[in-house]
Formats: sequence, C-alpha cells, structure tokens
Amino acid sequence: MDNKDFSVLVPVYNSEKTLEELYLRTEKFFLSKQKSFQFIFVDDGSSDKSWEVIQTLKKKYPETITAIKLSKNYGQHNALYCGLTFVKGAQVVTIDDDLQTPPEEIEKLLQIHETTGADLVYGYYIKKEHSIIRNAGSWLIGKIFKNFANTSGKGSSFKLINTSVTEKIISRNYRMFYLDEIIAWHTDSIEHVVVDHLPRKEGKSGYTLFKLFKITLKLVVGYTALPLKIISWFGLLSALICLGFVGYFMYMKYTYGAELGFTTLIISIMFSTGLILFSLGIIGEYMRRLYIGETGKPSYTVKTVL
Repeated sequence: MDNKDFSVLVPVYNSEKTLEELYLRTEKFFLSKQKSFQFIFVDDGSSDKSWEVIQTLKKKYPETITAIKLSKNYGQHNALYCGLTFVKGAQVVTIDDDLQTPPEEIEKLLQIHETTGADLVYGYYIKKEHSIIRNAGSWLIGKIFKNFANTSGKGSSFKLINTSVTEKIISRNYRMFYLDEIIAWHTDSIEHVVVDHLPRKEGKSGYTLFKLFKITLKLVVGYTALPLKIISWFGLLSALICLGFVGYFMYMKYTYGAELGFTTLIISIMFSTGLILFSLGIIGEYMRRLYIGETGKPSYTVKTVL
C-alpha cells in the first residue's frame, strides 16, 4: 500500500454493528478534506461477527482498509501496538470502534496539530458517556500516572500522533504495552482539545469491574514504582508503630511493673506477618514480570492480515 496522509487505527472488540458506519463516516471526512488515508482494523479476538464485517468492508474498499485479526484477546493497548506496525500514514489517528467519539471530531485534532505542530494531540472529554465504574477506573489510572509516571493525566483513546513518534515506539519490543505512557517517554510536545463524547449507540462496554481492576493493576505494576513505594511507606509506618509499642510497654513495665499482654503480642505478630507477606507479594509480582520478559512472551500474535 502506498504512503498516505493519515492512518486511522481502530482496535475492534465485539462491535459488529458500528464498524461500517465508522468507516463510511471517516471516509467521507477525509474525502471532504482531500486527504488520502489508510484505515486499520485490528480485531482483538472478538466473539461476535466483527471479523466477518471487517472482511466484507475489506472486499469493498481494498485500497484503503488493512484488516488484522489477532489470535486471541490481548487487550486494547496491545491491539494498538500491533496496528502501529502496519501504519503507512504521515499522521496516525486512534479512535474507538463504538462511535462514542464521532469521526468528524478528527477535524479538531487536525486544527490543533496544524496550529501548534505538536507530536501528539489528545481529544479530551469534558463529560464521558461511560458507566460510573469505567469513568472511575479511567480517573484512577489518570491520577496514578499523572503523579507517579509521565503521562499528563488527561489522555484518551482518541488522539493524533506524528509517525516520527510511532516509529520510535515500534523500534522496541514491549511485553505489556501502554501507549499513553510510552508516548510520553519520547516527546513532551503534547496538546489537548475538547471533543464530543456521545452515548453508546450499540451493545455495551467490554470493561467489567474485574477487568478494570486487572488492567489497573497491570499498568501500575508495569509502568510505575508505586507499589514499591507503598511497601516503603508501610514499612516506615509499621516501624514507627512498633517503636511506639516498645516505648509504651517499657513505660508500663518500669512504672507499674506490668507484664506484656498476650493479646497485644499476638496482634503485633499478626500485623508484622501480614505486612511481610503483603510486601513479598508485591516484590514477587515485579519478579514475575521480569521472568516473563526474559522468556520472550509476545505482546500479541497475528492470525490473519488482509
């Protein structure tokens, strides 16, 4: 496929009813701007007919669509990682498959990019039409990465990225991929623009409470030292508490001749044991990730490319 002005990258998961409209509206937008584009669908192990819809679209629009099917569900960010390796455009736009962000909002990303020349332009939502659980999860991840990593805290899945940045990203191998944090490693030329976010037209989000917790844990352990800092804080706190107990019991012993209480002893032992096990669990998680990295486990496996 020849080089294009833009590549539109869409990770797909169980969105059979919105894919055709998403493509047609995106095509209409770029035709109105007289810009060439490549549309990349990455099917992330969908269980509905999303892949069949993508195949049909590929047959209708073979010159503009690149269709990729992963062997199983690897998660949104790993699907993005895969799609970036197929990019042919000078600029990359990432957008979700559910039409909650209208494709026409790409215009706002382009305006900010043309005005500022930023390497990355985020579409920023004033109000997200997601569930309370998903909004809370996004807020928590944003706060953690703003304070303990490199991201701005106002990121979203709708963004425009200069391919000079994406080329640096795909030059390395990542076992676990978090695009927003990795982009921040390579550039601080980042802008934001407010865009619309609409209620979901079809289906429901694949993010359950358990999935959000699992994703948050993976990202926090994979890209921040926050859990290790928590261990240090707990260790200092427990040391101060134990020191306070020592002072108290020494005072009671030498002032009143009191004996050390059995209940207090048991509580102290249980508290310190629990703290040690908690700390070992966090350290073990980091060691597990180092082990997985050494074994060369892939971030994704491509099953089919059309």
